[in-house]
Amino acid sequence: MFVLEVSGIGCGGCVSKITKAIQSLDNQATVSVDRAAGKVNVESNESPERVRSIVEALGFPSKIGI
Repeated sequence: MFVLEVSGIGCGGCVSKITKAIQSLDNQATVSVDRAAGKVNVESNESPERVRSIVEALGFPSKIGI
């Protein structure tokens, strides 16, 4: 499991977009988004860098957290 720190998660639509994008890479991924904290917890077989890049492609600046 890893965490992405993501900027600009403003609404439920943003949460849905991010979740669907990550699950398009790995349909068995577990994604939990905390809008207020700007954190996305991801459990996936994909690399954190690959997941981060797809989130950024949606227009959400992000970095891999601890």
